[in-house]
Amino acid sequence: MHFEEALIKLGLTPIEATLYTTLCKHGALTGYEVAKLCGISRSNVYASLYSLQDKGKCYLLDEEPNKYIAVSKEDLLLSAKRDFDEVYQTLNTHYPESYKNSDPYITIKGYDNVVNKIRNTLLSCKSHLYILSTSEILETFKDILSDISTTKKVTIISDSHLIIGEAFIHTRSKAPIGFHMIVDTACVITGDLTNEASQCLFTSNQSLVRLMRESLITELEMIRLMNQ
Repeated sequence: MHFEEALIKLGLTPIEATLYTTLCKHGALTGYEVAKLCGISRSNVYASLYSLQDKGKCYLLDEEPNKYIAVSKEDLLLSAKRDFDEVYQTLNTHYPESYKNSDPYITIKGYDNVVNKIRNTLLSCKSHLYILSTSEILETFKDILSDISTTKKVTIISDSHLIIGEAFIHTRSKAPIGFHMIVDTACVITGDLTNEASQCLFTSNQSLVRLMRESLITELEMIRLMNQ
């Protein structure tokens, strides 16, 4: 994520993010100077500078000619953290309760979206989890799995032996296809994790959870028998 992309996530428009970045780099500037540096019309620049002031991201200096200056890095970070904390608390407190008790099958598409869902699901682990995947894919989650394995039981089946914290690693000669995970015997994630066409299925449906759990237990038993 680039600096201006992060600013947009803070609520700035793309033009406002560009202007703020320009003020950070060049210090106090007039609206004309900002427009010249950014290659944006003066009318759009002045409107966006006014909006930046309103959002508390820049100040108008009391001098002639009028110049604008970005808020400091420290002020930006403090206000961003304060806003994030407030948003988090509001979401956590007022998240609407579902009226439905069904366990839907949710399809998640896109590499970043799939990785984020897997990470979030890993962080929700309370006691144990099972994973069947290739060593290449597991490298993506190695750090978080290492942390989890210190307090939770982590069992992994892969195509090569890895050292991932205190996780129990079981190897098989044939590389697994895709990524498959059960967390706390409560939910599953299964699918593909490739840059080109990443997609996974997430569900808490107990029928699928039991089916995948039985499959992984059978796989572990076969590995144990072959290693005898």
